[in-house]
Order: sequence, then structure tokens, then C-alpha cells
Amino acid sequence: MELNQLKAFVTVAHQGNLTQASERLFLSQPAVSAQIKAIENELGTPLFVRNSNGMSLTRAGEIFLPEAESLLQHKHRLEHFAKTLAANHTEEIRLGLIHPVDSAKVTRLTALVSQREPKTRLHIQYGMSGEIADRIQEHKLHGGFFLGTSKQMGIRSIFLENIHYSLICPKAERDSIRQGIPQSLENHIWIEMSGAASSNRHLQQFWRANRLAPKRQILCDYPQTIIDLVADGLGIAMVPESKAAAAINAGRPVAVIEEYRQTLPLHFIHADEYAQNPGLQLLKQCIETVWQMPDNGYARPSESETETE
Repeated sequence: MELNQLKAFVTVAHQGNLTQASERLFLSQPAVSAQIKAIENELGTPLFVRNSNGMSLTRAGEIFLPEAESLLQHKHRLEHFAKTLAANHTEEIRLGLIHPVDSAKVTRLTALVSQREPKTRLHIQYGMSGEIADRIQEHKLHGGFFLGTSKQMGIRSIFLENIHYSLICPKAERDSIRQGIPQSLENHIWIEMSGAASSNRHLQQFWRANRLAPKRQILCDYPQTIIDLVADGLGIAMVPESKAAAAINAGRPVAVIEEYRQTLPLHFIHADEYAQNPGLQLLKQCIETVWQMPDNGYARPSESETETE
């Protein structure tokens, strides 16, 4: 049984779809099918069954999956160890960042990683939640932030906080919009992020929950531009509460429609295969420390620290 065959099996199990798994592996579908068939022949039992949604694991496949994942984790640990043997080795941690994350916390996180491991290089890459999840599955990132809850197999998630969203509108139109709610909301242009952003999916859910059917939308993936468009009177938008407050405090002509708010969970996610990676473990420790800090930037003392004071 070869590692490439195990990788193909795990990828198909996680994706539940042969086409998507083939794209992840950069292989043809017949090649992936052949690798799966080779493992099934060696084990003497089928690992998948085909259904209307793609491919699902048999009972044997469910039992075999954690063992295959464990072997791949060991492979990653061995590869990482081999790299550290080089005299000029520099540890690089690749982190995916999304716009709702508080920039002050990102600054604290960067400083903490540098403080704990000065020789480590942190590479922060911006994207939307869907893009971050894809890069993690493609092993282009060690981990990243994700708005909402990831339900993908092979992905572990750690809850960090709830992000509160406010519905903003041009300041001059606030009173007229509030008087005509909810019809007035449907008559305005909604400025939203594209489908790769989790906020887009949650906005669709928000519309359904409030029985709204907006007739016109503008797609914009740059957060600051969304606020600029609202300030210029081009539409309304759901944005992080902190960014709405910052815009208002800066004198931008936007206002919050208090009747409509939304709360979304922020998670840190990473691939299960990289769970034992030293860089990822450092990143998780630093993230947990930063998210336990109060707004002044100092970590809360642990119970043991409190007892010895």
C-alpha cells in the first residue's frame, strides 16, 4: 500500500466526490479511481459506495479512514523533521486572514509568534472564508480564520468569538428607510461580498429569515469599498459592527439601522493532517492566548497564576 494511494483515499473520503478529489490531487479521475481500487483489492473489501450525492464511505471505509489519516500525519511530521536538518532552515507558518478579524488582535498575534519563536517567519495571506478553506485543504496554508462553521471532513475548527454585524445605510436615508421597513429594504440596492465569503451565505439566510427579497445587488469583495459605496448613497450593506462604528466615528455619512443585526461565529480552522505540525501548534497556542486577552492586550492570568499571587 503506497502513500499516494492513502492520500487519494483520504481526499475522496473528505470531498465525497471523485471529481473534486481529482482536482485537489491534480490527477485524472481514472488515476484516482485506480488508486482507490488498488487499496480495496489489497484490503479485500470495498471502501466506498456511489450514491446520488457522489461517494460515501462503507463501514470498512469509516474504520480505515482514521488509520489512513494517522499515517499521513506521521508523513507530514517526518517531512517537517527532515527540513529542520538543513543548516539554513527557517520555519514558515502560513496563516489565512479574513477581513472581519480585529486588526489589533492580528498585530498581537504576530508579535507573540515572533516573541516565542524569533526565527519563525509568519506569512499572512488574505482571502475570504471559502478561499481560506480551499487553501487549507490544498495544504497551501497551515490554518486560517473562517466565518461560520466548517462542516468539511478532515477540517478541525476552534471557536474564537462571535462577530456582530450591523446593517448600514446612507445617513440621509436612515429615517425614510426605517419608516418603510421591511419594504424599503427590498427597494434598495444591497452591497454584498461574493459567494466565496461566508458572510454572503449567511446574508442569504438573513434575507430568508426576515422574508426579504432584494431586487438588486452589487457584489464587492473589498470591505472598505463596501462602506464607501454606502457612504456615497449607492446602497445598504451588512458589515461588522466594529467597522460600522469606526466609519461613523470617522465622520462618514453612514448610519446603522438598529432593527436588523446579525451574529456570526468566528473559527480558526486547520487540516487534520497537519495537527501535529510544530508551526501549526505554535500558531494555535498563540491564537488561543490572544483571544483570551482583554482589550488592553494583556492576557488574563490562569488559575494557577492567580493562586500564586
